Amino acid sequence: MRKQEAAMALVDILKREGVRTVFGVPGGPVMALCDAIKRDGEIEFVLTKHEQAAAFAAFGEAQATGRLGVCLATLGPGATNLAPGLPVAGVEGVPVLAITGQVQLDGQRRGGHQDSTGLYGTPDQTALFASICKSSEMLTRASHLPDAFRRAIRLAHAGRPGPVHVSLPSGLLHEEIDYEPLAPHQYRLTRSHVVDRQAASRIAERLAAAQAPVFLLGMRARHCGRVVEQLAERFGIAVAVDVGSKSVVDERHPSYLGCLGVLGHRAAENFVKTTADLVVAVGESFDEVSMLSWDPAIAQGRDLIQIDSLADEIGKAYPVTDATIGSLPDVLEEIARVHPEIAPSVLEERRVALANHLKRNPLFADPEMESDQVPMLPQRIMADLAEAVPDDAILLSDSSKWVRWLGRFFCARPGQVLSAHDFEPMGWAVAAALGVKRAFPDRPVVSLSGDGAFLMSALEIATAVDHNLPVVWMVFNDARLGIIHDLQEMLYGGRYCGTQFRSPDLIAFSESLGARGFKVEKPGDLASALADGLASGRPCVLDIRFDVNEVPAVRPRALIVTKEMGLPAPGIGFTTTRTLFKMLKDK
Repeated sequence: MRKQEAAMALVDILKREGVRTVFGVPGGPVMALCDAIKRDGEIEFVLTKHEQAAAFAAFGEAQATGRLGVCLATLGPGATNLAPGLPVAGVEGVPVLAITGQVQLDGQRRGGHQDSTGLYGTPDQTALFASICKSSEMLTRASHLPDAFRRAIRLAHAGRPGPVHVSLPSGLLHEEIDYEPLAPHQYRLTRSHVVDRQAASRIAERLAAAQAPVFLLGMRARHCGRVVEQLAERFGIAVAVDVGSKSVVDERHPSYLGCLGVLGHRAAENFVKTTADLVVAVGESFDEVSMLSWDPAIAQGRDLIQIDSLADEIGKAYPVTDATIGSLPDVLEEIARVHPEIAPSVLEERRVALANHLKRNPLFADPEMESDQVPMLPQRIMADLAEAVPDDAILLSDSSKWVRWLGRFFCARPGQVLSAHDFEPMGWAVAAALGVKRAFPDRPVVSLSGDGAFLMSALEIATAVDHNLPVVWMVFNDARLGIIHDLQEMLYGGRYCGTQFRSPDLIAFSESLGARGFKVEKPGDLASALADGLASGRPCVLDIRFDVNEVPAVRPRALIVTKEMGLPAPGIGFTTTRTLFKMLKDK
């Protein structure tokens, strides 16, 4: 035990957790922490242009690494700006620590500046964060700081990982406290290898006995790709994913069937719904869009086994035949260990059936992907991107219809794509790319956004310039909020409200902030622009022009999805007709 300034104790706790970046905007009550970070010199403070972007950046770093992401804001308006960036961490299961300031304790009952304690009409900052975080606490004694932050960090990683919040009244960080340095494993579980061996054995037996088994991977299976590929190769098991877990496996793998969902692959949907007699869902959230509004055919007529890290997810969407919880990679490793060998004839039969299924339902082979049309088709852009982007690049897929184009037409390498598909806040990827680049400075980082989502966080280009973070932002420029605009066209007779805008000159805008800008207008442009951007070592924006009238081939149940969401039936019009034609052609 030693005497130490509270702010320096907090810096030590963060460093021992592997934190190397704090994203945020300083303010009076937290200046002591910023000063301690500066004096210590091992953590970099990244000043974002908005507190919400700080939360997104911390989320991006944590999602990409599995380590704790940290964001900081002052009290009152700073805290309320930070809060909207945190729910995505809860939904996607990512550990993020939010630190905010608070008015000094003596000022909390008599009109302290920006008081946010809930007294006299002020917002209750602790309660606000409690509604979106796993825990929210305001310290009242500096001596409580080590235990309070260790508890918050413990909760951020425990069970369903997510965001936590600690508020620091002004003055506490300057106080000296008794501080005992502890390694993370001394106050929280840092490794978990929980496996129900009996359940794993039962599941292995079912996999061996099945005629056409398939793994269905969700977002919590993001670290299971290697063992899933090994199981697929050894035993001829098919593999499908939802859009949120795209790139969990190498999408060139012969067992890969593609994405399940509204704009998913025919191969995945047809196999899961008509061919498979056993579906093993791993870390699957069963979100509405991926499950085609919870299509009964996914579970009817076949056994459904659920493997998850969370007990409350079991049976959430469909009844299950069997289930187990535990550390997902370890559960799958145990299944691989005890899986009975299957007869060579059975293995060959499975492999031939899979190969024939993919011949009838090929992936990444749509003729539009080779189109030389100008303006470019989105399918061609995704094909060009797959060819041009380095294998070690990390792509962040923002909330837009480009999530769907990417899922359907981009052939990904293992771990190449990060998304926030279950919550999808617009603009998250623009800022989260900063956190990913801080975590992996030697890997190319590329953010994909529609221009509507991009403009919500676009000033973070200046943050990248300030901190020498050479991110590439691909911005798909159509001067509209694409998904909602298309739905207004199809469902509301083309009465557009709030979905059209004047997009700025993205090249001039980017260059005014110190970044480079490239326009991409025809096939072939993307490869050279991306190469030039990555080689420049500077933040870059690619202004992508494309055929704004192109519509994707949705899966047939897409019409049911919009109906189940409470939306009207499609009307007759150009976009609807083209969509239905493509749907029938792709069926």
